[in-house]
Amino acid sequence: MTLIADPFPDWEAAAHASAARDLAQAVAETAPRGCSARYLLARGGEMPDFASPRLATDVLPLRASVLPLVWQNGATARPLDGEFVHALTPMMPLRARGDDDGSQTSVTIPHSIAWEAPALLGNSQARLYRAFVRRAVKHADIILTPTHATARVLQQQYGSDLPVQVFPLATPSALAAPADAAERRAAWGLPERYALTTARPGEHGRLEWVLDAMRAHPELPPLVVLEGVDPQGPVGREKERDPGIEVPDDLADRVRTVRIEDLSDIGAAMAAAVVLLQPQAFAGTGYTLLAALDAAVPVVHAGHPATEELVLDAGVSGDTAEAFSHEYRSLTEQSGALPTLTVLACDRSRGFSWRASAWHLWETHANL
Repeated sequence: MTLIADPFPDWEAAAHASAARDLAQAVAETAPRGCSARYLLARGGEMPDFASPRLATDVLPLRASVLPLVWQNGATARPLDGEFVHALTPMMPLRARGDDDGSQTSVTIPHSIAWEAPALLGNSQARLYRAFVRRAVKHADIILTPTHATARVLQQQYGSDLPVQVFPLATPSALAAPADAAERRAAWGLPERYALTTARPGEHGRLEWVLDAMRAHPELPPLVVLEGVDPQGPVGREKERDPGIEVPDDLADRVRTVRIEDLSDIGAAMAAAVVLLQPQAFAGTGYTLLAALDAAVPVVHAGHPATEELVLDAGVSGDTAEAFSHEYRSLTEQSGALPTLTVLACDRSRGFSWRASAWHLWETHANL
């Protein structure tokens, strides 16, 4: 089975690239007798040092920057004829094929933001994402999604008879807490106990929900805002870097902001969090949620169907600012509530692993 290494170039590209490496290793480790895996990387990319002898690596003659353009042409898929091929994002070379050439293609559509909140991607990137999804719907043998919620959105867009299967993913290894996690937190000046969020201000990010809850309830723990995790929409050419989130003066002593420089910064911050606050009106692939579950961190969220499906009983939800504030306060105030959800988060995390994902992928292709 060939795994496409290079992801669609959106805000989650680095996490998807790490996930592709983890999945490729797991696909090789779980390969049935007589089968193997191949990791296909664009020219100029850093090739991982895989340990499995059943995992081959190949380099494309093209750089990653040109793939979004050239892979919209079906002719670029011809070198993959006769193979089993999978991509973790919709950016994948596809073409019309006969029924007897031995090819099988599966494509994961990781989220539905391009339809639900396209402004977060920017109009041009949202159009490109939808264009690749249309090609996948037309030419791929099977469409996969991380959640039933995303599958329902796709079937609403492309017909209820669209063949979609749920393909649970796992936390990319790059998001794991690094060995120097405590040192990083100390350098950032973080307190020992805090709530963590990746939310941004505005209609979609709803950071205001969290800040309003803190104003209404001074007993809530300090807040750490991770910047650079969530999508922020297109940034003008005149801005080389997002200016960052401004903390209101009345909360300056209770809110810290940390701009991540590396995916492992997420793991470092998550390792000491007591709760993850996700008031967003959208859901991405869910890697941050899975990282929280791995770290046994409960989640307070706004009830987006994809988020709710991943978290299940490892969190609580409120779909308005008032309900969110109430659930957050209740979780931290009620005796035993937070420890109980911490245990449930740990239990929930056991349902996600790259080996399980790999087995699912092999089984999917075996059933095509």
